[in-house]
Amino acid sequence: MFSRFDPHELRLVGDVVKVRGRMTFKRGERASVMVHADYTFVYPVAQAGRGSTEVQRTIVRRVLDTQLLDPTKYQVTPGKLGVISYDEDIANSACEIYDGFFHPQFTTDAASGAPATGPATDPYDRSKNLDPNRPDVCGTVTRT
Repeated sequence: MFSRFDPHELRLVGDVVKVRGRMTFKRGERASVMVHADYTFVYPVAQAGRGSTEVQRTIVRRVLDTQLLDPTKYQVTPGKLGVISYDEDIANSACEIYDGFFHPQFTTDAASGAPATGPATDPYDRSKNLDPNRPDVCGTVTRT
């Protein structure tokens, strides 16, 4: 649930990460409050240590559903909430590299990782929910 870039490879450009989204609350079952968070994060990055001026963006949409149980009715750990579901969609990061870091593609680099085989998508389109049954393929983005 975190965005990480290898500091030996990349540096954030500036000190602003743009965020758009919303958090909603509703009554849940069993004396609980359900919290739904749906946010898109845009990280501007450049290559580290190479004097690179090219800036690319990695766009990450995260959807998180959590539950807060009523402590008068349930034994709960204060300050903790239960994660019900979590999903994310990552745009402009190399495919098939699973080392805990994002790896955005730069036009000055040779392609690394598996080539994109999935559909082209707009990473800023928030008009649709993330489909939990979407194929696990690396697609291309229509804009960054």
